[in-house]
Amino acid sequence: MHVIETAKIPWTLVSKSNRPGRVHRKLVHEGSVSPGVGYTADLVRYEGGHGTFSAPRHKHNFDQIRYIVSGAPDFGHHQVASTGQSAFFPAGAAYGPETIEEADVLLIQWGPHWMTRADHDATYAEMQKTGEFRDGYYVTVDAEGNEHRADGRNAVWETFTNRSLVYPVPQYPQPVIMEPGGFEWRPAAPGVSGKVMGRFTENDVYIANYEWTGAEGALTLGPERTQLLWLADGQLTVDGTAYDPATVIFSEFAETTELAGTAGAKAVVFGLALPAFVPA
Repeated sequence: MHVIETAKIPWTLVSKSNRPGRVHRKLVHEGSVSPGVGYTADLVRYEGGHGTFSAPRHKHNFDQIRYIVSGAPDFGHHQVASTGQSAFFPAGAAYGPETIEEADVLLIQWGPHWMTRADHDATYAEMQKTGEFRDGYYVTVDAEGNEHRADGRNAVWETFTNRSLVYPVPQYPQPVIMEPGGFEWRPAAPGVSGKVMGRFTENDVYIANYEWTGAEGALTLGPERTQLLWLADGQLTVDGTAYDPATVIFSEFAETTELAGTAGAKAVVFGLALPAFVPA
């Protein structure tokens, strides 16, 4: 288990970005779901005004979940999320053009042939010697003076892995944005109510909201998968220690985590792919 109290971590300006706009980040955690399948979780702050983030319409070969802590990020094609909503971004599905202004977002990304943040930054720095990251693209010029453009994030991945990126057939045609207000509360555990808002793909990725309704409320995250919890309101206690909002709790594969909460505590849990379903 890993506990990250993000409120105590300073923001870091993202200097090696392949997108325009000013973005700050708190690296929450990196790990693996199973051999070869890694994940990264970041808390991302997008500036407004002259620092507004933008990205062209694009897609990736990995899955993503975004939880909107605050703000109203525009993911393109009339898909605008709002505070408290979660969104699942399927691998291979196009989204954008993005415009994100004054928003805080918990971003979780995972997939095979994973590139860690350190790998990304080192590769990015090396690529700047032969090209330029501009307007969301990686731009190079050949010997004849012809300009070539590739999506910036994907170009870094191809350079690092030395593989040609092949997009999977998207299992859903576009991101899926979930509105908690449209779901009914159901009993989830003693003293805890839940809203399971989505289960996605054959890997059984899930997103659920929970609320502690009684003084003795307790939720158990089981050992079958890696699960991430974002504490949105109130307090949760793990192994005798109480934690405040903006805490992220990682319950890793093969471990069980007990979460006791004060009445009114609220959290969102993201269940990553079941390892048994992940191809080698």
